[in-house]
Amino acid sequence: MRETLKSLSIFSAMLLVLLMISTGCDVNIPGCGKRSLPFFKKITPPVPTSTPVPVAMPSVSSPSNPVPTPMAKPSTVTGKNSAKNQPIEFDNSQEMSVSKPSPTATPTATVTPVPVDIEKVAYTTYEDGISALKLMNPDGTEVIRVTPKGVDSWFPTWSPNGKLLAFLSRADGKINLFIMKKGDKEYQQVTQFDDWVLDQVASLKTILTWSPLSDEIAFIYRNQIWKLNLKSQVLITLYTTDPNFSISKEEWAPHRDNKYIAFLYSQGVNYSSLYLVNPRQKDSLDLYDSDHAILDLSWSPDALKVAFSVKPDSIYTASSNTSHPTRIVYGVSPLLGPLLRYSPVESGNPMILLLAKKDASDDGYRVALVDQFAKTDMDSGSLKFLTGPGVTNAIWSPDGSKIGYILKGNYWTMDTSGNNKTLISPDGITNPDWSKK
Repeated sequence: MRETLKSLSIFSAMLLVLLMISTGCDVNIPGCGKRSLPFFKKITPPVPTSTPVPVAMPSVSSPSNPVPTPMAKPSTVTGKNSAKNQPIEFDNSQEMSVSKPSPTATPTATVTPVPVDIEKVAYTTYEDGISALKLMNPDGTEVIRVTPKGVDSWFPTWSPNGKLLAFLSRADGKINLFIMKKGDKEYQQVTQFDDWVLDQVASLKTILTWSPLSDEIAFIYRNQIWKLNLKSQVLITLYTTDPNFSISKEEWAPHRDNKYIAFLYSQGVNYSSLYLVNPRQKDSLDLYDSDHAILDLSWSPDALKVAFSVKPDSIYTASSNTSHPTRIVYGVSPLLGPLLRYSPVESGNPMILLLAKKDASDDGYRVALVDQFAKTDMDSGSLKFLTGPGVTNAIWSPDGSKIGYILKGNYWTMDTSGNNKTLISPDGITNPDWSKK
């Protein structure tokens, strides 16, 4: 009986302690003095303050979306795409699953399914004045048309995991963003704009940029930076500029721990800036200002710095941590071209690829690599030229071991040493992009 009473006493004491823990009481613990125990409470998910509404044609100058001054934070427009579009599922393992679209009035691709575990080069080529979208193997075999004949398409852009292809195309006379899963026969329209006008078709780089996890896409529309979440299909603006300025050349930092999208912000040819915007917080950072045109930008594969080229002959790197630019090349080319790309390999010393003229007499740009960084302010650095003049675009292979380039309309590949040049396709290729497996 005595043992039973002792057990009940211990049990009652334990219940009392648990009760005090749950209510945040102060108690005296022998040998420890008075202690305040934590207060545990049930966490209730926050209730959304508003429900996103469908966005058919966001207005830049409407009262709900005021245009701020260049240094002000951008206004935010939120919305969802039409309910007829099914959300694109994803998870944090970077494995993507695209639901097949419901039947719509948009064109449906009639391509043959392609293996998911193979590298592919997506590109556009002009046929009868139409920019056709095609896929091929890196060696030029198995060419597949993605969009139907007579349908314009632009800027094919593979997701970082190599599983999704984003591109712009015209459906029912309107330009919108489409997504296609590698291996599928169909593609899906994911925006519902009525007035998308492309004034950057001649750009060597896409105006689309993927998040590191391949779950979101940012793009330039109506002189704003927009971000689309593929699962929720929520669409928001990240940056809105003064109408006298323009936005171009955006690129999402490639490392999943990094938060920034870098973009160029300019007024004519007399004023250019390199900006960063945080897609989560939508705040911006002016990283570099110049009274010369900034030609292009590229993130290092570890996302610790941004390289950018300034007309006519300088290349810099800058860190989002220090905001202090460092000139790495100066005066070793009479004219740099509108293209700059870090290699995708994070280990070692990643190379920087660019287009540049070797001599003033060159009738076009050559493919070059930054061979040596300038070590002091008096040093110029150096470039290694890999091709003759006439190159209009160049890309890295996914493993950084090869370079694909367009020379006078023909698509070639070569090693990073400039050796083993191989003609892949004489198809008049523009805007190529090389996917992972």
